[in-house]
Amino acid sequence: MKMRLFLSGLAAVCIGLIAVQNFAFAGEKSPVILTISVPQAQDGDPHQITLSEQDLRALPAMTYQTTTIWTSGEQRFTGVPLLVLIEHFGIEAKDLELKAVNDYAITLPVAELTEDAPIIAYERNGKPMKLRDNGPLWVLYNYDANPDYRTETIYSRSIWQLDRMTAVR
Repeated sequence: MKMRLFLSGLAAVCIGLIAVQNFAFAGEKSPVILTISVPQAQDGDPHQITLSEQDLRALPAMTYQTTTIWTSGEQRFTGVPLLVLIEHFGIEAKDLELKAVNDYAITLPVAELTEDAPIIAYERNGKPMKLRDNGPLWVLYNYDANPDYRTETIYSRSIWQLDRMTAVR
């Protein structure tokens, strides 16, 4: 009888520990890979939007099958169209300043964004991109689909290792 009571108590404790452990893991948030600064009213501090890979994957995605001047052969990139991202968060801006981990920065006029270009790619050939492989985020165009995307201006806007964005009004 004592053994049965002991085993029942032990089972209850084990089930409780498993439940607590699963709850803790479910509540954990993935690391932030993109921070967007959005200006507030006239002199207000910017509002920060922080996004994890999971957050980006929750938004509508698009896939390009294209070649690039930085990779060998055709590649498959999946990501969120930049226009979809800024519309999702209600970001109003004239320009977007995008910065990479190494502080490389570009300015992208919002008026030049389209529904399908550029994308903020988070996946290359079906796998998340690592920092050493130009990830985790890379701004890309479907270079093979449109000759307008094969210019020095567009190539210079194809920023890899993107980690910061600022809306400029």
